[in-house]
Amino acid sequence: MKLKIEYLFWGWYGIGLSLMLLYEVPDFLHFSNGLFLVFFALYAMSLEKQELKNSRSYTRSTMWVRALIVAVSTYVLEWIGTETGYPFGTYVYTGTLSIFGEHVPVAIGFAWIGVMVMSVLMSTAGSKWLRAIQAGGWAMLFDLVLDPAAYAREFWIWSGGGFYSGIPTQNFVSWFAAAFVLSFLFPLYNQGKTVSKPVIRLYQGMLIMFGLLAAKEGLYIPLLIAIVGICIAEGVYRFAGSPQKQSI
Repeated sequence: MKLKIEYLFWGWYGIGLSLMLLYEVPDFLHFSNGLFLVFFALYAMSLEKQELKNSRSYTRSTMWVRALIVAVSTYVLEWIGTETGYPFGTYVYTGTLSIFGEHVPVAIGFAWIGVMVMSVLMSTAGSKWLRAIQAGGWAMLFDLVLDPAAYAREFWIWSGGGFYSGIPTQNFVSWFAAAFVLSFLFPLYNQGKTVSKPVIRLYQGMLIMFGLLAAKEGLYIPLLIAIVGICIAEGVYRFAGSPQKQSI
């Protein structure tokens, strides 16, 4: 199952990114954007499953329950956000990520699962409080690249403006806060160890995707942030703890 979802995710990633950079995704394939987020969540969870093998206190069933809590809570948070402007700011979703034509796409819940699992697995702190700060930082860094690209391509539309690519500062603060709080649902996976290579490559791959999409729209600061994030992630893999010899 791990290999299948791994190949499915990276294959979908490569085809989708190539289409978005070189051509355009046809209207009849717009559902594939939302489906990519489902594959993102499933692949991230397959990497989490590998970490569960080293934990005696958690099982696969708790992993799925935790994923459900993340998906439902963030979906509700996004719904409140689109209705009230809090906590992220004032925005509306277009139909680009919709699989069933929802007000808030169901795929957003899956996206948050992927972001949370990825951010937690990127963190190596020995306490949940310090890990929460790390996870919040990884999630916010990713959103500094994701949001400008997604806004430019009209995955969602911001109103009210902001100093960074027209996006309000409260959005990035709220991303940090959401990841900070939700990280307490997860066990401590990487205490004092380096992050596994597949997790690093997933994080870097997501930064590459949205960094290149941002650059295509003429947004070069998000691209620069993506490059910095990729270098930081590589440093975490190569210089923190004892490298785990895993390959993609």
